[in-house]
Amino acid sequence: MTMQTRVFIIHMLPADAARLFARASAIGMLTEGYVWMVTDDIGIALDVLPQHTTETMLGVVGFRPYVAKSTRITGFMDRFFTRYRAKYHQDPDVRVAKPTMFQYWAYDVVWAIASATEKSKRSRSLNLGSTTGYMGKLVDDLQPSPAGPELLASIIGGEFYGLAGRFRFVDRHLPVPQYEIVNVIEDKIRRIGFWSPGYGLSAFLNSSTRPGQARRRAKAGQVLRAVIWPGDSITVPRGWDFPANGKILQIAVPVRRDFKVFVKVENPNSSMQSVTGYCIDVFEAAVKKLPYALPFKYMPYDCANSYDKLVSQVYFKTYDGAVGDVTIIANRTRYVDFTVPYTESGVSMLVLARKDEDEPTMWIFLKPLTTDLWIAMVVFIVFTGLVVCTIEKPVNDQVQGSKWKQLNTYFYFAFSTGTSTHDQKFKSLQSKVIMVSWCFVLLVIVQSYTASLSSMLTAKRLQPLVTDPMQLLHKGDYVGYQNGSFVRSMLRRLHFKDRQMMSFSTREEYADALRKGSKEGGVSAIFDETPYINSFLLLYGKDFQKVGPIDRTVGFGFAFPKGSPLVEDLSKAMLNLIEGSEGSDIERKWFGDRILSLDYGSPDTSFSRLSSRSFKGLFIINGCILGLMFLINCSRYAYAKFTAKRKAAAASDGEAQPSTNALSRRWKNLVLASPSFKVGETRTLPFSGSVKDREANDPPFKSSMKVQLRRRGNAPPGSCQDGG
Repeated sequence: MTMQTRVFIIHMLPADAARLFARASAIGMLTEGYVWMVTDDIGIALDVLPQHTTETMLGVVGFRPYVAKSTRITGFMDRFFTRYRAKYHQDPDVRVAKPTMFQYWAYDVVWAIASATEKSKRSRSLNLGSTTGYMGKLVDDLQPSPAGPELLASIIGGEFYGLAGRFRFVDRHLPVPQYEIVNVIEDKIRRIGFWSPGYGLSAFLNSSTRPGQARRRAKAGQVLRAVIWPGDSITVPRGWDFPANGKILQIAVPVRRDFKVFVKVENPNSSMQSVTGYCIDVFEAAVKKLPYALPFKYMPYDCANSYDKLVSQVYFKTYDGAVGDVTIIANRTRYVDFTVPYTESGVSMLVLARKDEDEPTMWIFLKPLTTDLWIAMVVFIVFTGLVVCTIEKPVNDQVQGSKWKQLNTYFYFAFSTGTSTHDQKFKSLQSKVIMVSWCFVLLVIVQSYTASLSSMLTAKRLQPLVTDPMQLLHKGDYVGYQNGSFVRSMLRRLHFKDRQMMSFSTREEYADALRKGSKEGGVSAIFDETPYINSFLLLYGKDFQKVGPIDRTVGFGFAFPKGSPLVEDLSKAMLNLIEGSEGSDIERKWFGDRILSLDYGSPDTSFSRLSSRSFKGLFIINGCILGLMFLINCSRYAYAKFTAKRKAAAASDGEAQPSTNALSRRWKNLVLASPSFKVGETRTLPFSGSVKDREANDPPFKSSMKVQLRRRGNAPPGSCQDGG
């Protein structure tokens, strides 16, 4: 369908333009929705056109060269107004005039000619040919002046600042550095912006603005001031409209065998034709949001289970558009334009579901944690026990003893740390720090394990029998797809063979094939677009599972011929529809509330097994603490060993001196041999000589010793016992 244009660009003389606008205003073409633009020939004369002419040009946008005001122009205008009023003051239709760009250019050209002539006079006299005869023959007898080329070169090469700005010829033309964009508002001319070759459009005259900045502002739509369009409207016109007596749009709709919730056509070949469905409601709601009326008629089309044929009819302009569950794919966009999508995108996989209670649960206590986390915990338990036993062995009697006892103690302690049930008492500070760190790690893991195990035991979920298309491909199982869908080509890209693929047309066929399975003549999975699978799940409930999306698509859209202006307008209307509540209301009407939260239609991801990556930070911190404590213990052991060696070396140097015990025995014998010694007497025995030397080498050694001897019982004379 051909649209009528509403944009007109006028390039003619001002007098002809005045007659054109008068006629256009009379027939209603200067109303809302039209765009009128005039070139500089008319734009320059807007200030001097009669008032009744400008009143018919309301909303017209024009271009004219811009001249900056100066004192020279002000003086010129004063002189110009004086002479203009003196000549035209008796004409009531003539407005108070002011010079236009034409007058400025004429003045500057005369000035250039006068300047060039003055220069030529200085060099030579101008030869005007014969000066005899009548004035009527002057032009006929005028001969080329020898100074003509010089005069022309002087005019073209001249450069000065005149009323219109810089006067300079470029390729024998006067360039215009800047244009002024004006808007006709009743009898006034309003400036709305500027344009120059170097800076593009801008709302204000700013020569310092770089071209790149001006282009960025132009893209943002904030270039010019507000424009008053014809009809006294501030809404930017579309520039086209439907003809008043044009034909009604013919919109093709597909005739489906199933999934009629999207498009349902009843009595397609009769006057009682009825077209309903989710897609139809979305289209009609979007049309109502358009700022203009859009007459259309639905045309049922049997696409023979191939939507590519439907799209081709739009491409060949058999129809003006196609409305229905038409998927937007790259190949189709080469021939038609689509609106924005209005449904969920993607291709998903439909499989039979199984319940958790159908699976053995004997080893369910292992499922909350992944294998790598179990391994990591065992490694840290063993390593923690090894480090703690190594630290405690020199100072703790519980980890000492025979080899067998030490081995038993080590294994018991290592694995008891996993539950913090050991009864060991630690004597080393390093061991206590290690156990506090490890108990914190265990606390976090145990709490997470408890929550995950509780979720597994209490929640009832559906689990898909198949989660990956590659499983089906490796097993050689059969898969299905909707008849006539592009999904067949997608399955071929996944390397499924034609003998593995089956086509179905109804939802009942979907359910029967999935229940049979590949071994009994059915399929193991069906690949289809997500909206169709959601519609299937609404009917068949929780016996089936949606997996995916397996592949990405844009979604459903409305198709129109290339370059159709309806695409942009309908897309904007559909976005407003989807973002508002009306879109949800339409979806709820056809799919109910369950389509908004279809939990059973996708794999349950509420439970996820805990892996080592979930506790990676804890393990790193605990490992650092283990290593640090082990290094501290090793350094203390090395320091103690070094100190013992130094003491042994110092003791070897004093072996020549008598030991403390030997000196004690010698003095005891002297005391016993003394005739003045009495039983029970206590004497202080002084030492001198080498004993003092011993005091210097052995600080604990006393310089005096008390020896007390007592005779006991039947001890023979001369015998004694020392007490001390």
